[in-house]
Amino acid sequence: MRINKELKSLSKAFEITFIGSGISNHDCYGKTFCKYFYLIDGKRNNPLTIIKQTLLVARLLFKKFDSIHIINEQLMIFYYPLLFRQHVVLDIFDSIFLMKNQSNNNLLLLKRIIYAPVAKILVTDQNRKALMPAFTHHKIHILENFPNIFNGIIKQNNSREPLTILYNGWLGKYRGTDVVNKILSVDDKIRVIMAGWFADDESRKLAMHPQVEYKGIMRQEEALTIAAHDADYILCVYAPNSENNINASPNKIYDAIQTRKPLITNKEIKVSKFVKDNNLGIVIEDYNNFDSVQLIKDLYTLKNSFNFNENLIKQYTWENIEGELLNAHMV
Repeated sequence: MRINKELKSLSKAFEITFIGSGISNHDCYGKTFCKYFYLIDGKRNNPLTIIKQTLLVARLLFKKFDSIHIINEQLMIFYYPLLFRQHVVLDIFDSIFLMKNQSNNNLLLLKRIIYAPVAKILVTDQNRKALMPAFTHHKIHILENFPNIFNGIIKQNNSREPLTILYNGWLGKYRGTDVVNKILSVDDKIRVIMAGWFADDESRKLAMHPQVEYKGIMRQEEALTIAAHDADYILCVYAPNSENNINASPNKIYDAIQTRKPLITNKEIKVSKFVKDNNLGIVIEDYNNFDSVQLIKDLYTLKNSFNFNENLIKQYTWENIEGELLNAHMV
């Protein structure tokens, strides 16, 4: 979702060459914004896919680009020798170092090497900037995970049943599947709408549950419409098993603001304080050991009690910040 927004914004000022990996072109919504589009057929962590992608990058980088936009540190490793004569913008929203619980100045020498060719670094919020090594701070721009302005119709479900939860995005055991399974085991009337990418077999199995409707992979605009029309809550939970999850900066926070639909989140992630302070949803105390019966009671009781500040709705939009992306790419 973030990459599609970035491609659209960058295409306003630049001619885009996209390089990636995947199983097919079917869900590549950003393709329409690209002059040249290369998708290596294969899973991204497969060694053969990595070799093919590296050879393609080596061939293309004989040409001098205005800038190179790289997603996360992992790709820096594969393309490293080819980047020193380019203007490199590193876009970090799932840092390998946070996944490995190595924030700030841990592994400092390795970080100095990896970040050496980078001219600008994009992170998703001030908190994530603080987790970066000190020597990078002068290079960092903050580019939040805001959605585009939502101008569609918002529907409230005032009847008690069926209460509907939207679970979308990256669908994984530690990003919500565990929580949904617990909820469905207690209440046989709650409905769940799933949309997005399966990360594991548990989530694929959940999509076949009789109370679950899986809608496939979709654009963020479509997900916002489903939230606004059909959902009572948006699920936004993260198992606190890594610094990357604890310091998550999910677009769902801002999707909820745009669609005026409350969140279900968990106290262990830092953005839960923002959710609680702004009355944006329900915060469960413990991802692994929450009281599912009490949560369901709260879901029904509090469903229409949340307030969405008009200033937040106007402020937290991609249109307000896309200039930061374009500025990062200006040499």
